[in-house]
Amino acid sequence: MEFDYIHVYQDDNIANLFPDELAAEITRIFTRCRVDVREPFLEHWNMPSAQVAKTLEIAKISDLKQPFEKQPPVRAADDAMIPLYDGFVLQRLLSCSLADDEIDTNHVHIMFTDLMTCTFDDEDWRYHGRAVICGTPAIISGTGIVEAPAKPREFYQMAGPDPADLSAFRKQMAARFIDYGDERLAQVATGYALQALFFFVADGEPFCSDRDCRLFNAHWQEDLIRTQTKEPSLCSRHKDLVNKFNRKQIRQPSF
Repeated sequence: MEFDYIHVYQDDNIANLFPDELAAEITRIFTRCRVDVREPFLEHWNMPSAQVAKTLEIAKISDLKQPFEKQPPVRAADDAMIPLYDGFVLQRLLSCSLADDEIDTNHVHIMFTDLMTCTFDDEDWRYHGRAVICGTPAIISGTGIVEAPAKPREFYQMAGPDPADLSAFRKQMAARFIDYGDERLAQVATGYALQALFFFVADGEPFCSDRDCRLFNAHWQEDLIRTQTKEPSLCSRHKDLVNKFNRKQIRQPSF
């Protein structure tokens, strides 16, 4: 799919996101596109608070081991658990807010949020946290960046029930995973934004099997850090794809 406009929606609740730097990196790679940074998605499209509340209530997940259509009708709050939202349901509901002149294939919308998105996996019959939901709008979860890729095994083996011990352990292992407010978050978020864009460029396949490519689908935090912060780059195949994309002429808007 071809597109000429990329809209990035920031979220003030995500510390160290730096959306202007993220947009500059996207512009460096997608040279034919015009990239702009907008206020948070819900604000930009003036969603009434009642509609926002209804959207979140519909998309909310309370039973991790049941698909969306079998979720309990009454979803009790669990203060000990991060609220989870079905990413594709949330995406479908949010897409209804887009203006008619920006919902066509010439526009890509990338929404950052602190909501924890998840998708249901038929293979193990349960929901899993996701950092990115590709499509329109693409949803990138700041909470998902921290919580979805697994931390090093030692973290789960050594972290005890005492919150003080857990806090000390997080500091001890800080270099090995992305945490809330992490100074590396902007680099990692840029990688997820590129995956959201290549979803359209590569005919629905946003990920790469090359472990050194920025599009590698990292299931572990250490892989995420390696691919996005050490020497982040695209593999030769995806460089060729984006170069071919950039050589195509920008479509002129019709009036």
